[in-house]
Amino acid sequence: MLKNQLTVNELLRMKNTEKVLKEELSKIFEGQSQRLTMLSKLIIALFKLSTVSYSKLCLAINPDVKKSSNFKRIQRFMKDFHFSQKCYINFVWKLFVNSEKWIALSIDRTNWKFGKQNINILLIGISYRGTAIPLIWKMLDKRGNSSQEERIDLMNELLNILDKEQKNKIRCLLADREFIGTQWITYLKGLPFTFFIRIKNNTLVRKLGKSKQVHAKNLFDCSHFRALRKKRVLFGHRLFIGGQKIGDNEWLIIISDIPVKRAKNYYGERWGIEVFFGACKKRGFNFEDTHVTKLDRISNLVFLIAIAFCWALKTGEYLLDNGHQIPIKKLKTRKAKLYSIFRIGLDRLKELLLNFLNLKSEISLLSCT
Repeated sequence: MLKNQLTVNELLRMKNTEKVLKEELSKIFEGQSQRLTMLSKLIIALFKLSTVSYSKLCLAINPDVKKSSNFKRIQRFMKDFHFSQKCYINFVWKLFVNSEKWIALSIDRTNWKFGKQNINILLIGISYRGTAIPLIWKMLDKRGNSSQEERIDLMNELLNILDKEQKNKIRCLLADREFIGTQWITYLKGLPFTFFIRIKNNTLVRKLGKSKQVHAKNLFDCSHFRALRKKRVLFGHRLFIGGQKIGDNEWLIIISDIPVKRAKNYYGERWGIEVFFGACKKRGFNFEDTHVTKLDRISNLVFLIAIAFCWALKTGEYLLDNGHQIPIKKLKTRKAKLYSIFRIGLDRLKELLLNFLNLKSEISLLSCT
């Protein structure tokens, strides 16, 4: 009898958690009540199971019905629900962007293959405390690099959503070696903020008024970062360039439309978007478990992960602000934190949910008011 009573209490706590989370999500997204209920259930299941696999999520969203029924409900939700990109972006902005500080955007791409289907996601996020918070993304129906037109379209979509005040908070865009090209650079130079892009070692560079071209790596045979004072011509543009040798056959070379004396410091923030992709995959929500191949449904899965990521990150920040210490591990040449802010938040939410404990305080962290 006691065991049955405990099970009833656990179910009541779970349903109360779903109800409170749904109420918070209703402040962010407009939608039918049943859809927001399902969204709440999926987010909770995502934390409990750390996977986007439908066949596993269906075990956790509603214990009162058959597994097959839950599976079909998830399929219908991912097919029919339309997330508001604008609502989501405004949610992220209010939750993480400080009114007194500028932000850096990062653009990157992640891809893998399921069967014959290429899953290729182009994403722009806010660099933030060693990670990146996803803002907007585009599913690429192909393998390999994004085109210049695809990047421009995605950036335009973001800028069309942001208001003037939000745009004024952006200081720069950070990008890796894939994100080059004459058309792309032309577009970036027309934006109200600058950019810092790493280029390939063998990119051809020449001085103004000269015809001789050299590989960019030949300009930076030094172990410290060296910023050239005068512009050089590359990708059909006059740009500032700086760089250094960082290995036997590896260079860090950065270009911008402004002097690059501090470019290395800015560019270091770009790694955060790699941390986010890691959180999507093996280090968090195991995105690669999905068997979904339709691009619109994969995009909805990104929304689901993005909301869960924001909640975990905010929870991790809350824990740090209230005395939680991240363990330190010793490496050969330095010391490093054992966990990310996202990870300690993820573990905390998972612990509470798996033990049917009260999450009212943690859910309130999603509030933008």
